Amino acid sequence: MIKYRAATMNDFEEVLAIENECFIEPYSRENLKYEFEENPVNKIIVAEDDGRVVGFIDYLITFNSATIMQIAVTKEYRGIGIATQLLSEMEKSFPKDLDEIVETVTLEVRVSNQPAVNLYTKNGYKIVVVKSHYYKDGENAIYMVKRL
Repeated sequence: MIKYRAATMNDFEEVLAIENECFIEPYSRENLKYEFEENPVNKIIVAEDDGRVVGFIDYLITFNSATIMQIAVTKEYRGIGIATQLLSEMEKSFPKDLDEIVETVTLEVRVSNQPAVNLYTKNGYKIVVVKSHYYKDGENAIYMVKRL
């Protein structure tokens, strides 16, 4: 059974391995370590199966907005709803205080990553604009927003 919880430094190496497996331009060890230890607005939730991290979502909360930095699930665990549940767990984690309530969630996704675009669309995200040459390799990004 998959469990969802806030990441700890004990999850770092497994999250880094998923990062390297899943992304064309993965975070460096140093960048990911910054997200885990130093970034004051960053949060990471992991999906765990029998003690093994099989997916994660990395996001920021600033004022009344959240930004999904990354979401990834290991290849062998894809297609069973883990990414959808990670999105749900992220939304459940948002502050409930009316002064800090998250009103929108934003993200960028590669135009070539149709499975991710489908995931976000299925979960209520809308395409706002295409950002030209957004990634280092020149690929465009789709900017998506969900209003809560």
